[in-house]
Amino acid sequence: MAENFLDKAKETAKTVSETLKGSDNEKAQQASEQIDKFTGGSDDNKEEDNKDEDNKDEK
Repeated sequence: MAENFLDKAKETAKTVSETLKGSDNEKAQQASEQIDKFTGGSDDNKEEDNKDEDNKDEK
């Protein structure tokens, strides 16, 4: 039950993070970055990180 709660909390945090990223407010975007650090990042960030790692190998 605790794991289910944790998963739901992470999903909610990711949703909040995505909403904040769309904001023009710099503080909101910084808050989004902090949320991503605690939750392991948003799905979009994970895809971008993988692309960056692939590009490093090619160089």
